[in-house]
Amino acid sequence: MTNVQVAIKVYAPGTGLDDNGIKIFTQEFSMVFDMNHTNLLRPTHFDCWDRMPYLIMPLIKNGSAFKYIAEGKSMPEEECWKLLHDVAAGLAYLHEKTPPLIHQDIKPDNILIDDEGRYLITDFGISARVRSTIRGAKAQEQSGGTLAYMGPERFSSNPRPIMASDIWSLGAMMFELMTGLPPFGNHGGMLQKNGADIPIIEGDYSQELKDIVSLCISKETWDRPSASKIEEMTYNHMHGITTPVETPAPEPEPEPAAPAEPKEEVKVKDTAQPQAPIAQPDPSIKKSKPIQKGSNKNVLIGAVVGIVALIAILAFVFSGGSDEEQPAVVELAPRVNYDSIAQVRIQEALNIKEGADTIIQNHPDEYTDASIYNNVEDIYKQALAKLEDALADKDSLDAGVATSALQQQALIKAALVGIYKNLDAGAEYVQEFRTRADAIKPLIEDLLNNQDNETKDNDEEDD
Repeated sequence: MTNVQVAIKVYAPGTGLDDNGIKIFTQEFSMVFDMNHTNLLRPTHFDCWDRMPYLIMPLIKNGSAFKYIAEGKSMPEEECWKLLHDVAAGLAYLHEKTPPLIHQDIKPDNILIDDEGRYLITDFGISARVRSTIRGAKAQEQSGGTLAYMGPERFSSNPRPIMASDIWSLGAMMFELMTGLPPFGNHGGMLQKNGADIPIIEGDYSQELKDIVSLCISKETWDRPSASKIEEMTYNHMHGITTPVETPAPEPEPEPAAPAEPKEEVKVKDTAQPQAPIAQPDPSIKKSKPIQKGSNKNVLIGAVVGIVALIAILAFVFSGGSDEEQPAVVELAPRVNYDSIAQVRIQEALNIKEGADTIIQNHPDEYTDASIYNNVEDIYKQALAKLEDALADKDSLDAGVATSALQQQALIKAALVGIYKNLDAGAEYVQEFRTRADAIKPLIEDLLNNQDNETKDNDEEDD
């Protein structure tokens, strides 16, 4: 009656769902129906007809990102940045929910383009449980998601998707839009899991763009950037913002002034004309001139004095200068260097830690299952090693940088204490837990001792 064209998506068409399937679909979709984000294609109506759930959505006439592949065209660089930004922004919104919402099926077909050129994620909020229900109705064999866009962790003994799985799918989709083919063909991360290297991205694209896409399809989940990080990086690029990590100051520092200075000062000796870099020789030369006004003896004495003064200048030059000049070279240059290097190490540690945090968020009750937990303590240990590097020259660091590193170190150690206690409790039954617990104990001895002391104090107060 309104003459407004809309799109209708029907699930389990023809066959429909049983009562339990409809109940599952309704319960789960009601959780995401009212979500509102610029880069999510939000449905306007949800209902069920003849046992077939359906969604009514705005009609997107421009189609999906798949049109680039269908037409055999590579996506232009600036469009790649825009798509990366928009999809990452939508995923960040979903991932930040409690609990996080994993899309599970990011691919060109599910990224639509509206009239304003924005990229919109569709088909979100469909959990593995719902997908399984729909597959059962369709009598399909395919697993959740599309094989070519599924990361290597989806082919493990515990294939449940995590947030990093959406990032791998995003990277695989970008790879295909840039090159015309998914990174591992139709086999997805299965080949990568079995040792295949990430293919080189061909085409006339910036190295910065290629690096981000390659990071997204990293084999290890903790090596992939988060959706919010990708959103930030792409936003900065699109708006010409240079991040602090991209403009480190240390590069000029490795060139100390010492090798260049002697050349300049040799010229001073040859011409007998004091230059600006050497202030001290001037008084000595001026004092020698009046002596030359006397007899030949005075001239000889003046020459001797001049030679002595020249030797003094040479000693001054090769001794490294006065006490006032040295600190300026030794102190200032490394200070910026230490801070910049420490900040890079801290960011690396945060990226690694985020991978471990993601695993814990998605498997909170399975800390003792090695196949699921993937030895998270080893990931935290890698992050701690980066922070140790950052704090190696703690006395030379800016107070804020040092505090940031120490805070992250404390957070990781606290997480390791929880892991240690859980492993220690199960070590009586599984020997591997004992090995893993003993491996991290030295890293957290201080916290364990503090907790033991607090327990003793509390016991004494109770007595």
